[in-house]
Amino acid sequence: MPRWIAIGKAPGWDTAQHLGNHMKATKEWRADARTTIHTVMALGDGRLIAECHCVKQEDFEAWLKKKGWTVESISPIKLIANVGSIWDGQNP
Repeated sequence: MPRWIAIGKAPGWDTAQHLGNHMKATKEWRADARTTIHTVMALGDGRLIAECHCVKQEDFEAWLKKKGWTVESISPIKLIANVGSIWDGQNP
């Protein structure tokens, strides 16, 4: 399934408690049967990075909007290198 990455900001997501409130329950990161928010990282500069596995970018955008993100950018992930393995982020 294609993967996407977003960079942006959302109020309060820089604390472990708030991040947990938005990501701990399955219903929070599994938007539907074909949309999974795989990773969210809070950066030291206040920005957030989220990785999503979904068919269409619009599905990821809907989740970001629902969660109150102000998005700087969303991009398809082209290639991924992870502990020695490299794969295509759009056609894994």
